[in-house]
Amino acid sequence: MAQEQKRTYPVSLESWGYSQTGNMRNTNQDSFLNWAERKLWAVGDGVGGQETSGAASKTIMTMLMQTPEPEMFSTHIANVTRILEEANSLLVSQKLATDKMAASTIVALLVHGDMAACLWAGDSRCYILRGGILYQCTKDHSLRQEKIDRGDLTVFEAQRMVKGNIITNAVGVKSKLTLGEEVFSIRAGDRFLLCTDGLTNLLSADALMTYLSRQSAKEAVDGIAESLAPMRQPDNITFVIMFVSRFD
Repeated sequence: MAQEQKRTYPVSLESWGYSQTGNMRNTNQDSFLNWAERKLWAVGDGVGGQETSGAASKTIMTMLMQTPEPEMFSTHIANVTRILEEANSLLVSQKLATDKMAASTIVALLVHGDMAACLWAGDSRCYILRGGILYQCTKDHSLRQEKIDRGDLTVFEAQRMVKGNIITNAVGVKSKLTLGEEVFSIRAGDRFLLCTDGLTNLLSADALMTYLSRQSAKEAVDGIAESLAPMRQPDNITFVIMFVSRFD
């Protein structure tokens, strides 16, 4: 196997994060990380009781802030994976000690040079807008998606499931954490969106494309936030937007 080369590419990035308590909720169990300097972004949605789930998502983000600066792309992936596994062990231990669920979904985007990786557990998502097309980089760990993957239901049929949004994976649920992973190259002009299901349950793919097509990540965040204001919000809403402006 060829040894990975240490490659660096100066790249211009802009990123902003946003979180709000849904107008039908008393507390916000979501958390996010917007760490452009370390080229690491993440969003989490707490699972379980209101107090423990909010603490779980915050714990994960706090631990991710310990991610060291990597020398290579593979090291960056390994560091983030290790920290998420450590967070999983901590949350599982807390659950065993207190008999209270303390878990959270996670979706993390990390960049090194001209490469990116997306790691996730649960139904928080990562999208990329490239060349006028919106791609979903993640695949939900949910009962609905399992039914689709097994061929039990079509996509249309699965959308009608009453309990299809039940998640089948999260950080802090099982003793061994299994992460989804996608690796891909990035290009100037790429626009990324990481979000909880509180956003995707309200805005269509076409609406997300419209806001991600704005001139800056800040304008995209502001546009989404403004569009949500008059809506009925049964869930908390959290998202991070990152634009790759150019390679120098």
